[in-house]
Amino acid sequence: MSAYSFVLQNIFLPCHNLVRGRHYVGRRRFLEESQWWSPDELEAFQWREATALLRHAWKCVPYYRKKFEQAGLRPQDIRGWADWRRLPTLTREEINANRKELCAEGYADKLSPHATGGSSGVPTRFYITELSYDWRTAATQRAYGWTGCTLGERAVYLWGAPIGELRLLQALKTKAYEFVQRQLIFNTFSQDDQLWVRIHERTLRYKPRLIVGYVSSLLQFARFLKQTGRELPGVKAVIAAAEPVYTAAREEIEAGLHAPLFNTYGAREFKSIAAECELRDGLHINSENILLETSDPRPEAVSELLITDLHNYGMPFIRYRIGDLGALDPSPCACGRGLPRIRSIEGRVLDMLRTADGRIIPGEFFPHLLKDIPEVRAYQVEQKSLDHIIVSAVLFAPLSDKSAALLDREIKKVCGPELKIELKPVAQIPRLASGKQRVTVGLDHHAGKN
Repeated sequence: MSAYSFVLQNIFLPCHNLVRGRHYVGRRRFLEESQWWSPDELEAFQWREATALLRHAWKCVPYYRKKFEQAGLRPQDIRGWADWRRLPTLTREEINANRKELCAEGYADKLSPHATGGSSGVPTRFYITELSYDWRTAATQRAYGWTGCTLGERAVYLWGAPIGELRLLQALKTKAYEFVQRQLIFNTFSQDDQLWVRIHERTLRYKPRLIVGYVSSLLQFARFLKQTGRELPGVKAVIAAAEPVYTAAREEIEAGLHAPLFNTYGAREFKSIAAECELRDGLHINSENILLETSDPRPEAVSELLITDLHNYGMPFIRYRIGDLGALDPSPCACGRGLPRIRSIEGRVLDMLRTADGRIIPGEFFPHLLKDIPEVRAYQVEQKSLDHIIVSAVLFAPLSDKSAALLDREIKKVCGPELKIELKPVAQIPRLASGKQRVTVGLDHHAGKN
């Protein structure tokens, strides 16, 4: 551990938590110990947390009280996991339609607004508490630590950028956070060789130990490095996020960056859900903060994933249908951790889009943008030609002038001013035969059909 990392983790963050009344440091220390508990100990902890959350939801959350009564269930009826599976599930549509009723009584001044990027095609707006934020941040940092890199070591992010202009105070806070955490973040929502040259040059000077990014951005960067004969010495690990990692992409990224790739699975609703350990043999679930089930009681069967956030008491997510499919691995990991593993994940499909001047736009840009359009219930972005896209949208209400202007301005800022943007209101968005939602449909997809 570097001197900077030691000071950050053992002096600065504990003092910050003490002054601000936060719980990140305590949660992180707890998670470093609990990952080595036995599966039975972890399951017992989950049961205590889950039943406590259930009692809270019945007592303090109007929507759950009504929902459980309609199902003929009370907290005292839930005596084991078989009973737990009788609880009704929660959907994105329910959250968007009943947001106020889903907030716990007495928590109005403790809630922080958040929104999903809508990578499933359905943007969701929700609230979390500071304690929940500290739990999920601690779980994320623990997972990042499995790469062999520690908090405070230099990291480069091939990420996106905020939509619109940040207020000065928020921008300063963000910059301060990145400086203290030693993060160098690049906006990869509009990709061309000039971007990759700039990223390579700045990354060489910055000398990171870790690179984090969208799978599509990592893949394009790795290809650029290989094609141009460039290298990034000193990178110890690569973390992939936001998209499934397939074997071919993993091999290509590792070959270009000369470092092992660690797969992660997360969502804005919960942050880190699961991640690969140093053995990279399945993804360990952050089960002290997340209860992850499959809709099929057979863990090895691929079925819908249901997630309960064990610590967001302000707006509980209980048996939430996240929109992805997956299967669990009941066998223990050779690393010795008692945390259960996900064997496979199948979720949204995000095609890349291309511009007339040769740039590549990652599919993640559109979920990032559309989370800020409140009228949009569900959507699909389809590229018809290099200068024409169609945004098919199921709307809560007609698009306001403000939302229409934001949509037009931000898409053209990234994709180019000549792009024709066609908004098409629809009754529903079709799914693939597999049940997946194709959120963006690129030209390559159309070419593959021909």
